[in-house]
Amino acid sequence: MKIKIALLGLFFANSMIDPIYADPYEFQLEADEVDGASLVEKDALETKDATKAEQLIKVGATVKMSPSIIYQDEAISTGNSLSAQLKFSANVPKAWCNKEVKVSIGTNWNGKEFNVNNTAVAIGKMVTMGYTSTIFGYEKADGSFLISPSETVLQLKHAYTFGCFQLGYAIERPVKLKLGYFDKNHSEEQDDDEKEKSRVNKWDKLDNKKRPFQTKDRIPAFGINIGVVTDQWNIGLSGLGRLTDYTHGTHEKGSKTHYFLSAGGHLGIQYEIPKQFTLTLQGVYVHGLGDYLLGLAAIQDNKKREEMCAAYYIDQEKDKLYAINAFGGGLMLAYCATPKWTLSVSGSYLRILENEHEHRPAQASKYQYNIVPTLAYEVNKYFTLSGGYNLVKEGRQKAEKDKAMQHKLSGCIKFSL
Repeated sequence: MKIKIALLGLFFANSMIDPIYADPYEFQLEADEVDGASLVEKDALETKDATKAEQLIKVGATVKMSPSIIYQDEAISTGNSLSAQLKFSANVPKAWCNKEVKVSIGTNWNGKEFNVNNTAVAIGKMVTMGYTSTIFGYEKADGSFLISPSETVLQLKHAYTFGCFQLGYAIERPVKLKLGYFDKNHSEEQDDDEKEKSRVNKWDKLDNKKRPFQTKDRIPAFGINIGVVTDQWNIGLSGLGRLTDYTHGTHEKGSKTHYFLSAGGHLGIQYEIPKQFTLTLQGVYVHGLGDYLLGLAAIQDNKKREEMCAAYYIDQEKDKLYAINAFGGGLMLAYCATPKWTLSVSGSYLRILENEHEHRPAQASKYQYNIVPTLAYEVNKYFTLSGGYNLVKEGRQKAEKDKAMQHKLSGCIKFSL
Protein backbone atom coordinates (compact mmCIF):
# COMPACT_ATOMS: atom_id res chain seq x y z
CA MET A 1 0.00 0.00 0.00
CA LYS A 2 1.30 3.40 -0.93
CA ILE A 3 0.73 6.70 0.85
CA LYS A 4 1.56 10.00 -0.88
CA ILE A 5 2.24 12.96 1.33
CA ALA A 6 2.42 16.48 -0.18
CA LEU A 7 4.43 19.03 1.75
CA LEU A 8 3.18 22.56 1.16
CA GLY A 9 5.28 25.59 2.11
CA LEU A 10 4.21 29.18 2.54
CA PHE A 11 7.13 31.58 2.57
CA PHE A 12 7.21 35.24 3.47
CA ALA A 13 9.85 37.67 2.22
CA ASN A 14 9.83 41.43 1.86
CA SER A 15 6.24 41.50 3.14
CA MET A 16 5.10 39.38 0.19
CA ILE A 17 3.48 36.00 -0.18
CA ASP A 18 5.55 33.73 -2.38
CA PRO A 19 3.91 31.04 -4.53
CA ILE A 20 2.77 27.82 -2.86
CA TYR A 21 4.72 24.76 -3.92
CA ALA A 22 3.91 21.04 -3.73
CA ASP A 23 6.84 18.61 -3.40
CA PRO A 24 5.74 15.00 -3.67
CA TYR A 25 7.50 12.35 -1.65
CA GLU A 26 6.44 8.74 -1.91
CA PHE A 27 6.46 6.21 0.90
CA GLN A 28 5.66 2.49 0.91
CA LEU A 29 4.14 0.30 3.62
CA GLU A 30 5.56 -3.26 3.56
CA ALA A 31 4.93 -6.40 5.64
CA ASP A 32 7.88 -7.78 7.62
CA GLU A 33 7.91 -11.56 8.21
CA VAL A 34 9.30 -11.20 11.80
CA ASP A 35 7.98 -7.91 13.30
CA GLY A 36 4.83 -7.52 11.26
CA ALA A 37 4.15 -4.35 9.30
CA SER A 38 6.66 -1.44 9.33
CA LEU A 39 6.89 1.84 7.41
CA VAL A 40 9.89 1.99 5.10
CA GLU A 41 10.69 5.14 3.18
CA LYS A 42 11.09 4.53 -0.50
CA ASP A 43 14.14 6.11 -2.01
CA ALA A 44 12.86 9.41 -3.41
CA LEU A 45 15.88 9.70 -5.70
CA GLU A 46 14.68 6.70 -7.67
CA THR A 47 11.48 8.51 -8.63
CA LYS A 48 12.14 9.77 -12.17
CA ASP A 49 8.97 11.91 -12.29
CA ALA A 50 10.04 14.01 -9.30
CA THR A 51 10.95 17.09 -11.32
CA LYS A 52 10.99 20.66 -10.11
CA ALA A 53 8.15 21.61 -7.80
CA GLU A 54 5.25 22.96 -9.77
CA GLN A 55 4.12 26.46 -9.04
CA LEU A 56 0.41 26.21 -8.29
CA ILE A 57 -0.68 29.62 -7.04
CA LYS A 58 0.45 33.14 -7.92
CA VAL A 59 -0.70 36.32 -6.20
CA GLY A 60 0.34 39.73 -7.44
CA ALA A 61 -0.52 43.30 -6.53
CA THR A 62 0.27 46.76 -7.90
CA VAL A 63 -0.27 50.13 -6.25
CA LYS A 64 0.15 53.37 -8.20
CA MET A 65 0.11 57.03 -7.23
CA SER A 66 0.17 59.47 -10.15
CA PRO A 67 0.29 63.23 -9.46
CA SER A 68 -0.21 65.43 -12.53
CA ILE A 69 -0.35 69.03 -13.76
CA ILE A 70 -2.50 69.87 -16.81
CA TYR A 71 -2.36 73.07 -18.85
CA GLN A 72 -5.13 73.70 -21.40
CA ASP A 73 -7.04 76.75 -22.63
CA GLU A 74 -4.81 79.05 -20.56
CA ALA A 75 -5.85 77.29 -17.36
CA ILE A 76 -3.86 75.05 -15.00
CA SER A 77 -5.33 72.13 -13.09
CA THR A 78 -3.77 69.52 -10.85
CA GLY A 79 -4.65 65.98 -9.96
CA ASN A 80 -3.41 62.99 -8.04
CA SER A 81 -4.87 59.62 -8.96
CA LEU A 82 -4.46 56.52 -6.84
CA SER A 83 -5.11 53.01 -8.11
CA ALA A 84 -4.53 49.47 -6.96
CA GLN A 85 -4.65 46.15 -8.78
CA LEU A 86 -4.78 42.64 -7.41
CA LYS A 87 -4.14 39.59 -9.58
CA PHE A 88 -4.62 35.96 -8.68
CA SER A 89 -3.94 32.87 -10.77
CA ALA A 90 -3.94 29.17 -9.98
CA ASN A 91 -2.90 26.12 -11.99
CA VAL A 92 -4.88 22.94 -11.40
CA PRO A 93 -3.16 19.91 -13.04
CA LYS A 94 -5.37 17.44 -14.93
CA ALA A 95 -8.56 19.18 -13.85
CA TRP A 96 -10.36 18.81 -17.17
CA CYS A 97 -9.97 15.86 -19.56
CA ASN A 98 -6.45 15.24 -18.24
CA LYS A 99 -5.46 18.84 -19.07
CA GLU A 100 -4.21 21.61 -16.85
CA VAL A 101 -6.68 24.34 -15.97
CA LYS A 102 -5.54 27.87 -15.16
CA VAL A 103 -7.87 30.22 -13.27
CA SER A 104 -7.05 33.95 -13.30
CA ILE A 105 -8.78 36.88 -11.62
CA GLY A 106 -7.81 40.53 -11.91
CA THR A 107 -9.32 43.42 -9.94
CA ASN A 108 -8.81 47.17 -9.94
CA TRP A 109 -9.58 50.04 -7.57
CA ASN A 110 -9.33 53.58 -8.97
CA GLY A 111 -9.91 55.46 -5.74
CA LYS A 112 -13.69 55.54 -6.20
CA GLU A 113 -14.83 52.21 -7.58
CA PHE A 114 -13.76 48.60 -7.25
CA ASN A 115 -13.99 46.65 -10.51
CA VAL A 116 -13.21 43.17 -11.74
CA ASN A 117 -10.97 43.59 -14.80
CA ASN A 118 -10.98 39.97 -15.81
CA THR A 119 -11.93 36.53 -14.59
CA ALA A 120 -11.17 33.67 -16.93
CA VAL A 121 -10.53 29.95 -17.08
CA ALA A 122 -7.98 28.54 -19.55
CA ILE A 123 -8.19 24.81 -20.32
CA GLY A 124 -4.84 23.58 -21.59
CA LYS A 125 -3.38 25.92 -24.20
CA MET A 126 -6.38 26.00 -26.50
CA VAL A 127 -9.63 27.04 -24.77
CA THR A 128 -10.26 30.20 -22.74
CA MET A 129 -13.61 31.36 -21.42
CA GLY A 130 -14.66 34.12 -19.11
CA TYR A 131 -14.56 37.90 -18.76
CA THR A 132 -11.37 38.97 -20.51
CA SER A 133 -9.82 41.24 -23.17
CA THR A 134 -11.46 41.27 -26.59
CA ILE A 135 -9.75 39.26 -29.31
CA PHE A 136 -9.72 42.51 -31.31
CA GLY A 137 -6.91 43.71 -29.04
CA TYR A 138 -3.16 43.10 -29.24
CA GLU A 139 -1.36 41.46 -26.31
CA LYS A 140 1.58 43.88 -26.55
CA ALA A 141 -0.55 46.97 -27.20
CA ASP A 142 0.77 50.30 -25.92
CA GLY A 143 -1.70 51.66 -23.36
CA SER A 144 -1.03 55.26 -24.42
CA PHE A 145 -2.10 54.71 -28.04
CA LEU A 146 -5.41 56.28 -29.03
CA ILE A 147 -5.94 53.34 -31.39
CA SER A 148 -5.47 50.51 -28.89
CA PRO A 149 -8.61 48.37 -28.37
CA SER A 150 -9.37 48.40 -24.66
CA GLU A 151 -12.66 46.58 -24.05
CA THR A 152 -13.13 43.65 -21.68
CA VAL A 153 -15.95 41.29 -22.67
CA LEU A 154 -17.46 37.88 -22.02
CA GLN A 155 -15.64 35.53 -24.37
CA LEU A 156 -15.19 31.94 -25.47
CA LYS A 157 -11.91 31.51 -27.36
CA HIS A 158 -10.29 28.56 -29.11
CA ALA A 159 -6.61 28.87 -30.10
CA TYR A 160 -4.04 26.71 -31.89
CA THR A 161 -0.24 26.92 -31.79
CA PHE A 162 1.96 25.48 -34.54
CA GLY A 163 5.57 26.24 -33.56
CA CYS A 164 5.82 30.03 -33.68
CA PHE A 165 2.51 30.39 -35.55
CA GLN A 166 -0.72 31.04 -33.63
CA LEU A 167 -4.34 30.99 -34.74
CA GLY A 168 -7.36 31.81 -32.60
CA TYR A 169 -11.03 32.63 -32.96
CA ALA A 170 -13.65 33.69 -30.46
CA ILE A 171 -17.28 34.54 -29.91
CA GLU A 172 -17.86 37.50 -27.60
CA ARG A 173 -20.60 39.48 -26.01
CA PRO A 174 -20.60 42.68 -28.10
CA VAL A 175 -20.06 46.14 -26.69
CA LYS A 176 -23.47 47.81 -26.58
CA LEU A 177 -23.87 50.02 -29.66
CA LYS A 178 -24.91 53.61 -28.89
CA LEU A 179 -26.64 55.50 -31.70
CA GLY A 180 -26.37 59.24 -32.24
CA TYR A 181 -29.13 61.27 -33.88
CA PHE A 182 -27.36 63.75 -36.14
CA ASP A 183 -30.19 66.06 -37.16
CA LYS A 184 -29.92 66.76 -40.90
CA ASN A 185 -32.15 69.83 -40.52
CA HIS A 186 -29.94 71.43 -37.91
CA SER A 187 -28.10 74.53 -39.12
CA GLU A 188 -24.74 75.71 -37.88
CA GLU A 189 -26.22 79.08 -36.99
CA GLN A 190 -28.28 77.39 -34.31
CA ASP A 191 -25.09 76.68 -32.36
CA ASP A 192 -25.15 80.29 -31.22
CA ASP A 193 -28.74 80.08 -30.05
CA GLU A 194 -28.84 79.71 -26.25
CA LYS A 195 -31.82 77.35 -26.51
CA GLU A 196 -29.88 75.01 -28.78
CA LYS A 197 -26.55 74.92 -26.98
CA SER A 198 -27.58 72.15 -24.61
CA ARG A 199 -28.99 69.95 -27.39
CA VAL A 200 -27.10 70.88 -30.53
CA ASN A 201 -27.59 67.35 -31.81
CA LYS A 202 -31.11 66.86 -30.46
CA TRP A 203 -29.97 63.50 -29.11
CA ASP A 204 -32.52 60.92 -28.16
CA LYS A 205 -32.28 59.63 -24.63
CA LEU A 206 -30.88 56.10 -24.61
CA ASP A 207 -33.41 54.94 -22.02
CA ASN A 208 -36.41 56.43 -23.82
CA LYS A 209 -38.79 53.54 -24.54
CA LYS A 210 -40.40 55.52 -27.36
CA ARG A 211 -37.10 56.10 -29.12
CA PRO A 212 -37.54 55.11 -32.80
CA PHE A 213 -34.26 53.13 -32.79
CA GLN A 214 -33.88 50.50 -30.07
CA THR A 215 -30.74 48.32 -30.14
CA LYS A 216 -31.08 44.77 -28.81
CA ASP A 217 -27.48 43.49 -28.95
CA ARG A 218 -28.60 39.85 -28.87
CA ILE A 219 -26.12 38.52 -31.46
CA PRO A 220 -22.57 37.55 -30.33
CA ALA A 221 -19.62 39.23 -32.01
CA PHE A 222 -17.10 37.02 -33.82
CA GLY A 223 -13.36 37.62 -34.00
CA ILE A 224 -10.24 35.97 -35.34
CA ASN A 225 -6.56 36.43 -34.58
CA ILE A 226 -3.44 35.30 -36.47
CA GLY A 227 -0.03 35.69 -34.84
CA VAL A 228 3.66 34.90 -35.09
CA VAL A 229 5.69 34.82 -31.86
CA THR A 230 9.48 34.28 -31.65
CA ASP A 231 12.18 35.35 -29.22
CA GLN A 232 12.34 38.81 -30.81
CA TRP A 233 9.14 39.20 -32.84
CA ASN A 234 5.52 39.38 -31.78
CA ILE A 235 3.10 39.95 -34.67
CA GLY A 236 -0.69 39.86 -34.32
CA LEU A 237 -3.40 40.52 -36.90
CA SER A 238 -6.98 40.49 -35.62
CA GLY A 239 -10.44 41.18 -36.97
CA LEU A 240 -13.83 41.55 -35.33
CA GLY A 241 -17.37 41.66 -36.67
CA ARG A 242 -20.44 42.81 -34.71
CA LEU A 243 -23.98 42.32 -36.08
CA THR A 244 -26.35 44.50 -34.08
CA ASP A 245 -30.06 43.76 -34.21
CA TYR A 246 -32.30 46.78 -33.70
CA THR A 247 -35.92 47.75 -34.09
CA HIS A 248 -37.27 50.82 -35.82
CA GLY A 249 -40.82 52.09 -35.70
CA THR A 250 -43.12 54.80 -34.53
CA HIS A 251 -44.63 52.33 -32.03
CA GLU A 252 -48.11 53.24 -33.20
CA LYS A 253 -47.42 51.44 -36.45
CA GLY A 254 -45.32 48.74 -34.83
CA SER A 255 -41.62 47.97 -35.23
CA LYS A 256 -39.55 45.63 -37.35
CA THR A 257 -36.16 44.06 -36.60
CA HIS A 258 -33.22 45.22 -38.71
CA TYR A 259 -29.49 44.45 -38.64
CA PHE A 260 -26.40 46.66 -38.70
CA LEU A 261 -22.92 45.27 -39.40
CA SER A 262 -19.84 46.90 -37.89
CA ALA A 263 -16.33 45.50 -38.34
CA GLY A 264 -12.65 46.32 -38.05
CA GLY A 265 -9.08 45.10 -38.29
CA HIS A 266 -6.05 45.67 -36.06
CA LEU A 267 -2.36 44.95 -36.67
CA GLY A 268 0.32 44.92 -34.00
CA ILE A 269 4.07 44.35 -34.47
CA GLN A 270 6.70 44.35 -31.74
CA TYR A 271 10.44 43.80 -32.14
CA GLU A 272 12.45 43.37 -28.99
CA ILE A 273 16.08 42.95 -28.07
CA PRO A 274 15.95 42.18 -24.33
CA LYS A 275 17.68 44.75 -22.08
CA GLN A 276 18.35 46.99 -25.10
CA PHE A 277 15.31 48.34 -26.93
CA THR A 278 11.72 47.59 -27.89
CA LEU A 279 9.90 48.85 -30.99
CA THR A 280 6.09 48.61 -31.18
CA LEU A 281 3.95 49.45 -34.22
CA GLN A 282 0.15 49.36 -34.41
CA GLY A 283 -2.44 50.13 -37.07
CA VAL A 284 -6.24 49.97 -37.08
CA TYR A 285 -9.30 50.49 -39.27
CA VAL A 286 -12.86 50.42 -37.93
CA HIS A 287 -16.28 50.61 -39.56
CA GLY A 288 -18.67 51.38 -36.71
CA LEU A 289 -16.34 49.93 -34.03
CA GLY A 290 -15.10 53.21 -32.63
CA ASP A 291 -16.42 52.26 -29.18
CA TYR A 292 -13.68 49.60 -28.99
CA LEU A 293 -10.82 52.12 -29.40
CA LEU A 294 -9.36 54.17 -26.54
CA GLY A 295 -9.47 57.50 -28.38
CA LEU A 296 -13.06 57.30 -29.58
CA ALA A 297 -14.42 55.37 -26.59
CA ALA A 298 -13.25 58.24 -24.38
CA ILE A 299 -15.81 60.43 -26.14
CA GLN A 300 -18.54 58.26 -24.63
CA ASP A 301 -17.40 59.39 -21.18
CA ASN A 302 -18.57 62.88 -22.11
CA LYS A 303 -22.34 63.02 -21.63
CA LYS A 304 -22.68 65.70 -24.30
CA ARG A 305 -20.84 63.62 -26.91
CA GLU A 306 -21.42 60.02 -25.83
CA GLU A 307 -23.12 58.90 -29.08
CA MET A 308 -20.54 60.23 -31.53
CA CYS A 309 -18.00 57.43 -31.91
CA ALA A 310 -19.59 54.39 -33.61
CA ALA A 311 -22.88 54.85 -35.52
CA TYR A 312 -25.66 57.38 -36.07
CA TYR A 313 -28.86 58.10 -37.98
CA ILE A 314 -30.09 61.29 -39.64
CA ASP A 315 -33.81 60.62 -40.09
CA GLN A 316 -36.15 59.29 -37.43
CA GLU A 317 -38.63 58.17 -40.06
CA LYS A 318 -36.12 55.92 -41.87
CA ASP A 319 -34.46 52.77 -40.55
CA LYS A 320 -31.07 53.56 -42.12
CA LEU A 321 -27.98 53.63 -39.87
CA TYR A 322 -24.57 55.00 -40.83
CA ALA A 323 -21.21 53.86 -39.50
CA ILE A 324 -18.45 56.21 -38.36
CA ASN A 325 -15.28 55.03 -40.11
CA ALA A 326 -11.83 55.68 -38.70
CA PHE A 327 -8.21 54.62 -39.15
CA GLY A 328 -5.00 55.29 -37.31
CA GLY A 329 -1.49 54.24 -36.38
CA GLY A 330 0.92 54.32 -33.48
CA LEU A 331 4.65 53.91 -32.78
CA MET A 332 6.58 53.38 -29.56
CA LEU A 333 10.34 53.08 -29.03
CA ALA A 334 11.73 52.14 -25.62
CA TYR A 335 15.47 52.18 -24.90
CA CYS A 336 17.16 50.69 -21.82
CA ALA A 337 19.98 53.15 -21.26
CA THR A 338 21.13 51.16 -18.22
CA PRO A 339 19.63 48.20 -16.34
CA LYS A 340 17.86 50.79 -14.16
CA TRP A 341 16.93 53.59 -16.57
CA THR A 342 14.45 53.28 -19.46
CA LEU A 343 13.48 56.02 -21.90
CA SER A 344 10.44 55.60 -24.13
CA VAL A 345 8.72 57.79 -26.71
CA SER A 346 5.34 56.95 -28.18
CA GLY A 347 2.81 58.65 -30.40
CA SER A 348 -0.45 57.80 -32.12
CA TYR A 349 -2.86 59.33 -34.62
CA LEU A 350 -6.56 58.62 -35.18
CA ARG A 351 -8.56 59.99 -38.11
CA ILE A 352 -12.33 59.92 -38.71
CA LEU A 353 -13.17 59.54 -42.39
CA GLU A 354 -15.58 61.74 -44.30
CA ASN A 355 -18.37 60.42 -46.52
CA GLU A 356 -21.36 61.77 -48.40
CA HIS A 357 -23.81 60.81 -45.65
CA GLU A 358 -22.04 62.75 -42.93
CA HIS A 359 -24.20 65.08 -40.87
CA ARG A 360 -22.02 65.18 -37.80
CA PRO A 361 -22.33 68.29 -35.60
CA ALA A 362 -19.61 70.89 -35.24
CA GLN A 363 -18.22 69.44 -31.97
CA ALA A 364 -17.86 65.87 -33.30
CA SER A 365 -14.30 64.54 -33.47
CA LYS A 366 -12.42 64.80 -36.77
CA TYR A 367 -8.92 63.68 -35.71
CA GLN A 368 -6.84 63.08 -32.60
CA TYR A 369 -3.14 62.65 -31.90
CA ASN A 370 -0.84 62.41 -28.90
CA ILE A 371 2.89 62.29 -28.13
CA VAL A 372 4.11 60.72 -24.89
CA PRO A 373 7.80 60.68 -23.82
CA THR A 374 8.46 58.86 -20.53
CA LEU A 375 11.49 58.27 -18.31
CA ALA A 376 11.43 55.42 -15.76
CA TYR A 377 13.84 54.37 -13.02
CA GLU A 378 13.63 50.88 -11.51
CA VAL A 379 14.74 51.18 -7.89
CA ASN A 380 14.40 47.42 -7.50
CA LYS A 381 12.18 44.71 -8.96
CA TYR A 382 9.27 45.87 -6.80
CA PHE A 383 9.56 49.66 -6.85
CA THR A 384 9.57 51.95 -9.93
CA LEU A 385 9.59 55.72 -10.36
CA SER A 386 8.60 57.36 -13.64
CA GLY A 387 7.75 60.73 -15.10
CA GLY A 388 6.45 61.88 -18.44
CA TYR A 389 4.84 64.47 -20.64
CA ASN A 390 1.63 63.94 -22.60
CA LEU A 391 0.67 66.22 -25.49
CA VAL A 392 -2.91 65.65 -26.70
CA LYS A 393 -4.77 67.38 -29.52
CA GLU A 394 -8.27 66.80 -30.87
CA GLY A 395 -9.60 68.48 -33.99
CA ARG A 396 -13.35 68.78 -34.45
CA GLN A 397 -15.64 69.03 -37.46
CA LYS A 398 -15.59 72.81 -37.26
CA ALA A 399 -12.25 74.38 -36.41
CA GLU A 400 -13.89 77.03 -34.23
CA LYS A 401 -15.04 74.23 -31.91
CA ASP A 402 -11.48 72.91 -31.43
CA LYS A 403 -9.95 73.00 -27.98
CA ALA A 404 -6.37 74.06 -27.41
CA MET A 405 -3.65 71.44 -27.02
CA GLN A 406 -3.55 69.72 -23.68
CA HIS A 407 -0.15 69.64 -21.97
CA LYS A 408 0.13 67.19 -19.11
CA LEU A 409 3.11 66.60 -16.84
CA SER A 410 2.74 63.53 -14.67
CA GLY A 411 4.72 61.29 -12.39
CA CYS A 412 4.12 57.78 -11.18
CA ILE A 413 5.19 55.91 -8.08
CA LYS A 414 4.52 52.21 -8.56
CA PHE A 415 4.96 49.34 -6.14
CA SER A 416 4.32 45.85 -7.48
CA LEU A 417 4.85 42.31 -6.33
